[in-house]
Amino acid sequence: MTRVAVIGSGVIGSSIAYHLAAGGAEVTLIDARRPASAPSATWASAGGLRSQGRHAAEHRITRVAAHRWADLPAELDADLGVVLGGHLHVAETEAEVALLHARIDADRAGGIDVEVLDAAGIAAHVPGVSGTALAGAWTARDGQANPVLTARAFARAAQRAGAVCVTGRQVTPDIRGEKCVGVRYSDGELLAVDAVVLAAGAWSVAMLEALGLALPLTWRGLQMVASHPAAPMLQATLTAVGRNFSLKQSPTGEMMIGGRWFARPCGAPPWVEPVDDQIPLQWAAAAAIFPGLAHMTIGRVWAGAEAQSPDGLPFIGSFGPAGLYLAVGFSNHGFQISPVIGACVAEDILQGPNALLDYFRPDRFA
Repeated sequence: MTRVAVIGSGVIGSSIAYHLAAGGAEVTLIDARRPASAPSATWASAGGLRSQGRHAAEHRITRVAAHRWADLPAELDADLGVVLGGHLHVAETEAEVALLHARIDADRAGGIDVEVLDAAGIAAHVPGVSGTALAGAWTARDGQANPVLTARAFARAAQRAGAVCVTGRQVTPDIRGEKCVGVRYSDGELLAVDAVVLAAGAWSVAMLEALGLALPLTWRGLQMVASHPAAPMLQATLTAVGRNFSLKQSPTGEMMIGGRWFARPCGAPPWVEPVDDQIPLQWAAAAAIFPGLAHMTIGRVWAGAEAQSPDGLPFIGSFGPAGLYLAVGFSNHGFQISPVIGACVAEDILQGPNALLDYFRPDRFA
C-alpha cells in the first residue's frame, strides 16, 4: 500500500487526501490548524464556481468539474452550499464587447458551453444588472459553493475512507540526499511515507525556501467585503470586463464582493489584513453593475493569503527530491477545479502520469 502524507488541509489538500484514500493509499492529512482556517485561501474564498475565462490548459479539467459539482454534496454526504445559478460576465462598451467575444471564442474552442446575451437577455437571466451592460457571456452550469464546508467535507470523507487527519502540529518534508523520506514534526518525530504532497497554499512558499528548493512561487493577500444579509435578489455570480469585482449572494443572504483587491501583510507571514481605503472602491465597482447594492450596508470585511505563480496557473507534480509532490499556486481560482485536481493527483501518484496535469508540471519555468 502506498503511504502518502498530505501537508495542508485547504480544499486542494483535503480533496487530494480524499481521492488518495478512496484509491487505496494509506493517507495522513496534516495541518497546523483546523481544515480551512484563517487566513488560508480556502477560508477567505467567496467560493465562485467559474468555468469561463480560464487558460486553455484548464479547459478539460473545468468541464469535468462543472459536471461534478451537482453530485458532490451527495458524494461527500455534506451540505456544501452549492448554488448552480449560472455565471454572467458583462461588457459595457463596444471595446469591451470585442474583448468579451474574444474570450467567448477561446472558451468555446475549449468546449465550454457559453451563451452570448444581449441587453435583453441579461435582464431576463439576471434581473437587477445595470442597464449599462451591453452584452454578456453566460454559463448556466456555473455558480457558487462554500469553500470552508467543502474542504472540511473532503477531510471527513477522507477519514471515512481510512485517512488519518492530524491537526495542531507543525510539519516539514524530511529530505535526505536525493529523496524525501517523509515528514518531520516540530517535536522531531518522523512519519516515514512513500510520497509527500505539499498543498499548504501560501505557507508552501516558506517551506520550499527552507528546503532550498527554488520555485517562482510567491504569496499575496486578497480582501473580501460582504453586506449584511438581505432578501434573495441575485441567483447568479457576476463579473465584468472593465471593473474589478466578483459578486455573488450567499445562501445566508450576504452580498459577497471579491476581485483582485490586495490586502496588507501584518504580523507573521502570511497573515494579512484588509486595506480600509479600498473598501468603498471595491463596493462601488460592484454597485456600478448591480445597483441594488447602493441601498445595502457593509456587514464584514476580511482578508486571506494565497500562493501565486507567475502565469497564474498551479504547480502540480513531482519536484526536487524523489517522493516530493507539489499542488500549489492556484492563484485565486482553484476552488471550482478542486474536486478534479484531487482525482487527477491521486491518479498521478498511484497509477502513473495523468495527462491532464502535464501543463502544470513544476519544472515548466526551468
